[in-house]
Amino acid sequence: MDEKTLVDKLSNLETIDQLVDLAKQIGKPLSYNDADQLFGKINQCKNDVAELGGDTIAKLAKQAFGI
Repeated sequence: MDEKTLVDKLSNLETIDQLVDLAKQIGKPLSYNDADQLFGKINQCKNDVAELGGDTIAKLAKQAFGI
């Protein structure tokens, strides 16, 4: 999966279960605890202040999944 597609999918997640399923699809499974932490970080990145500080979903995708 390319980076843009992954970032789009991460941006549209509504539940932790969806994140767990997405991680399995790309071959980088996450424990439920890890998915919960990542889901929280994704939601934090959705506000404008986080983006101004340099926190983006693309950066999280690279850190978490190596993409």
